[in-house]
Amino acid sequence: MKYLQQAVACNTLDSIDNSGATEKAMLKFITRCNCDFEVLRTKYLPSGFLRFQFDSTRKRMSTVLNLDESEETEHNNPKRLHVKGASEIILESCNYYLDADGNK
Repeated sequence: MKYLQQAVACNTLDSIDNSGATEKAMLKFITRCNCDFEVLRTKYLPSGFLRFQFDSTRKRMSTVLNLDESEETEHNNPKRLHVKGASEIILESCNYYLDADGNK
């Protein structure tokens, strides 16, 4: 659930009141799961963060998160990339995925 909350909070652009239907639904969902998306945005998206905006050619949007030192990653990288977009485009670019337990 942690990764889903990060992805939704940091790969959406506005608030529940000012977003499109899809983003609004995602933000409402994580809010109902007791997630404060504004807190996550503050934690993971410092000023000058890197975002690749959605466009019709790429058919996806990507945001690079800056992780805390306490968050372990597979290769000890202090960054995490969250991507959203057309499922066929996203899946085509993946080498593996994580299951519900975080296993490869």
